[in-house]
Amino acid sequence: MTVQKALSCTGLSRHQYYYRPKGRRPGKKPTQTTRQQQAGGIVQVDNGQVLAHIRKQQSDPDTDYGYRKMCVALMLAGFYINHKKVYRLMREAMLLKPRYQRPDKSYARYRIVTPQGPLAVLEMDIKYVWVAQHRRHAYILTILDTFTRQALHWQVGYSMKAAQVKRAWQSVVVEHLQPADMLKKQIHIEVRNDNGPQFGAKTIRRFFEQNHLHQVFIHPYTPQENAHVESFHAILGKMLDKQVFWSFDELRQRLTLFYEKYNNQRLHGSIANLPPRLFRELWENGLIDRKTTKNKKIYFKLRIPYQQLSGMPSLREVPCLNFDGLNARNNLSDNNEVTGPDTLRQPSVHASPSVVPC
Repeated sequence: MTVQKALSCTGLSRHQYYYRPKGRRPGKKPTQTTRQQQAGGIVQVDNGQVLAHIRKQQSDPDTDYGYRKMCVALMLAGFYINHKKVYRLMREAMLLKPRYQRPDKSYARYRIVTPQGPLAVLEMDIKYVWVAQHRRHAYILTILDTFTRQALHWQVGYSMKAAQVKRAWQSVVVEHLQPADMLKKQIHIEVRNDNGPQFGAKTIRRFFEQNHLHQVFIHPYTPQENAHVESFHAILGKMLDKQVFWSFDELRQRLTLFYEKYNNQRLHGSIANLPPRLFRELWENGLIDRKTTKNKKIYFKLRIPYQQLSGMPSLREVPCLNFDGLNARNNLSDNNEVTGPDTLRQPSVHASPSVVPC
């Protein structure tokens, strides 16, 4: 008779039947036998036979189950048993598998990245391309600044292991983060990457901790959490698909030209249609407005006419930005008149000596 049927006949509840008082009265003792379906019918067998079957299952690495799957395996073997009894027997015999430990990784909380300035959120990813001479894939590592869309560093090789990733980040720290004095400014720097083994290596995670970089992993099958570098790889892929690379040196030369043009010449629609490096210089000199729409989308606007940049890739090559004329035009558009000659001689609040050498 099952327990449920016996309780319905006696009028007892399951709580009363399984209750184990803390006082003098002992609770229900664990059973020492288990029912099993055999050729002659259902018989009571010793729990030792159950443990022997469990040990036999665990001796095979392909069937080394935990207690829940082991319960199903026992039921398929004819035992009338539930997972709680299997857990108790395996615990007493010290056959339980270690509890699953989630990896101590920090995953991205927000899919839409909204950094407030350069070098605040960095993304890295790997793309591969076929090299015909050696019939192998070459791996291209790119580290991207999500605010300026600037490719801070790139590497290419037939392998991309943790040591190579570490050397890449050492270059980023020396060439970009230290000159910007990010540690003294106490800016929270977030590094986003996928779950590649070279990114989750202990040496990489220890390097990030020592350099006060906060590494976060995107969730599996969610490349949109690493959208900026994925978009960059789409641009890179269009270039790579147009030609076949015979040698590794040919690929390296083409990538060198591409990254140089991308950072200094290629216009990017999400950063006011400017090249990434020029956009960063203009932002640092207060010549870019950052605005947020109602649906929390961010766009940038250049505060001066594009013509004043004279088509130069860097502000250092612009002989003179005519802020006086710009202020005069702004006053005319705002007030429909110029108040006097002093207004024309007044410099813009966003002008700086490094930007206006004249």
